[in-house]
Amino acid sequence: MICHACTSDLFDIEYTECPVCGIEFDEDIEFDNNSDAKDAKWVQVYSTNTDIEAAMFKANLEGADIPVQVLSQVDTTRMFTLGNLAVAKLFVPEQFAAEAIAIINLIETGDC
Repeated sequence: MICHACTSDLFDIEYTECPVCGIEFDEDIEFDNNSDAKDAKWVQVYSTNTDIEAAMFKANLEGADIPVQVLSQVDTTRMFTLGNLAVAKLFVPEQFAAEAIAIINLIETGDC
């Protein structure tokens, strides 16, 4: 089963609400088991020049039950960490963007 709100793959387990986004499922909604997260609108919420920092932010967002993907374009063979030669971007589904940005800002300011 695929959640119609956040497109999380819930496998074949029957839920009354999505464990990822918390939306309650309506019995009348038809679920598309062939749907994929690629159909969701993902937005960039952060970019960095190291994979380690991207992994740490990803772990924090996942800890808040926010689906997150990292697109790393960091060149690990040459260890470039400047400009567009080293970019790791964090993406979340659009409905989680505001919450993800708030968490990232809290971490960066040290207020957490």
